[in-house]
Amino acid sequence: MVSPFIYLINRFFYRIISFFRHWYIGGFSVIAHQTIGLMERLDRFFAFRVTARYFLKPLYQDYSFIGYVLGFIFRSGRLLIGGLLYIVISLLGLVIYIGWAAIPIYIVYYGFIQK
Repeated sequence: MVSPFIYLINRFFYRIISFFRHWYIGGFSVIAHQTIGLMERLDRFFAFRVTARYFLKPLYQDYSFIGYVLGFIFRSGRLLIGGLLYIVISLLGLVIYIGWAAIPIYIVYYGFIQK
């Protein structure tokens, strides 16, 4: 027969492990999902992969010299701005997750250790 004391200790540690699994893994998946969703919505405007694929092609199939030059300029700008935005959004998602991950550590440190 299992004593109630052992059962309570078992449930105590189970709840602590369950909390950290929910906090860190669940929080990461929510933040990652939101970040990727935002990047997908931005990709509908910037079309980064398509723009990179047709980088040296003329804009709107204008095969004159001006078409090649303008296509190169506009696609370079679009790739530069899109790439920088993707990097900034990725870093912002990383910073948000690090802040989210630091909240329990902050609470334990300032709530229990440093009174």
